[in-house]
Amino acid sequence: DTGSAKLSFSFTKDGVPLPLSAVDAKIVLLYPDGSFYKKSLTLIDKVNGKAEYILSDEELKHYGIVKAELKLYYTNGQALATSFFTFTISKTLEDQNIVPAAEYYIDDFETLRDGINQTVDEISRTIEELREKFADLEAIETKEGAQIKADAAEKNAKDYTDEHANDQIKHITAKERETWNAKETPSGAQGKVNAHAADLDLHLVAGERDNWNAKETPDGAQRKVDFHENKTEIHVTSEEKSSWNDVISQFRAHNYNQERHTSAIERAKWNGAVTYANITLKNGAAAGTRTPIYARWGPLLLLRGHVKTEPEIIFGSIPASYVPAGGAVVSIALSGTGGTANLIVYENGDLKIKYPDPTDSSKLGGGFYIDKVIGFQEGGTA
Repeated sequence: DTGSAKLSFSFTKDGVPLPLSAVDAKIVLLYPDGSFYKKSLTLIDKVNGKAEYILSDEELKHYGIVKAELKLYYTNGQALATSFFTFTISKTLEDQNIVPAAEYYIDDFETLRDGINQTVDEISRTIEELREKFADLEAIETKEGAQIKADAAEKNAKDYTDEHANDQIKHITAKERETWNAKETPSGAQGKVNAHAADLDLHLVAGERDNWNAKETPDGAQRKVDFHENKTEIHVTSEEKSSWNDVISQFRAHNYNQERHTSAIERAKWNGAVTYANITLKNGAAAGTRTPIYARWGPLLLLRGHVKTEPEIIFGSIPASYVPAGGAVVSIALSGTGGTANLIVYENGDLKIKYPDPTDSSKLGGGFYIDKVIGFQEGGTA
């Protein structure tokens, strides 16, 4: 009926009404003659998700099966395609001589003047999507058709299985299978042949056969033994043997004398390069022209570097294991003044500069050279 051809919709999500307060609901209609409409739904109950669409008089003239899609456009830019469906418009008698022309209509087209081309592209894509989706729907098998095909497939499979099971040419009896299983397979026979050929306990290789053929006969061996025993040039007397044993004994005693020789570890230690480490600076001390470093080489403590520090304070430290027993006091040079000072190495590894000579503080800015070799004291301490 004109003015009452109404499509009513109820939107739900997870079984509850879907609110439509922030939604622009659209319906896309693709008519059999190629006409395309995209219009807004009338939201009659936004809270409970109710909407409707009344077909215009022009739309009712496009009779046949109409393919449709609902789309929800949210104000935050998201979009949701909710459903695809079809409905049919029957042609009335008064419309028999009317041949509607294909047309396109978008209800908000006038507001998209700057994007007409883009809108047309979207229309084309939407039409193609609808055609593809409804083609998929039309290709879906009905429940009854699927059951008929399933029954036919089951019968064909059973017939084939029965025919195959009864084919005595393709199958063998249990007795025949036992007989065949007892036979040697080609691969098994070949494996045994390969194992036999590779058994070196049973076979000789060419080189072994040559060696055996070249071996001495018993008579020839005996003649060589007799000849060897009569050669005095290659034998020694018991006195000579005793003298040689004394020499060997002396050599062995010398060879194992650990006081005269060094071990491989000791030799590597003495031949190796000295490994230095940085002195830990404290109380505002800083490295001068050369980084202050230390090392131990045998019984010697090695100090190197240039340090800038105030006198009479602990300016750095080294591990206590590197310090001679009781510590040490050595004279060092002032940088650029010609003066000297005493470097104290405490037993716990702390380092300090005693007040230098001269004591003029204006001459102390250059720092101190600590290039010293300090020997470890032999014996105990008082």
